[in-house]
Amino acid sequence: MEKILVGIDGHHSAWEALTRACALAKRIDAQLYVLLVQPLAGGGSASGRQSEGLDLRKHLELRIEMAKSEGIPVHYYIAEGQFEEEIVRFVNHYRITLLVYELRDGAFKATEKEAVSLQAIRHRIACQVEIVAARKHLSQTQEKIS
Repeated sequence: MEKILVGIDGHHSAWEALTRACALAKRIDAQLYVLLVQPLAGGGSASGRQSEGLDLRKHLELRIEMAKSEGIPVHYYIAEGQFEEEIVRFVNHYRITLLVYELRDGAFKATEKEAVSLQAIRHRIACQVEIVAARKHLSQTQEKIS
């Protein structure tokens, strides 16, 4: 059985990737894994950052419940650490077959930092990677054409 992973953290709020992964999991009857990666506790955390983290988590859990209500088998995990390291560890441990990765800025062209992050993941895993761009960018492009 196929196993699809979507990784999310404060910098990778991958809503479009999650939407794509849900649709794909439903269509091919795959298991969907969602990994929320939180920064390590102890680095002088600000209350604003904690509030953003809670909002992100609440929104994510709502989306997961919606997916489950549609019959999609979703496995939800939370890890603390560095995003790339936790994604690699998770993919290898759970034998994930597809990682759905969303570009942060919603453009098909990745920033240099994002490209390095994606490469750091891709070189250390043995599964396929699907890159998703946010629809917001695509909608803006279509509006300019019209």
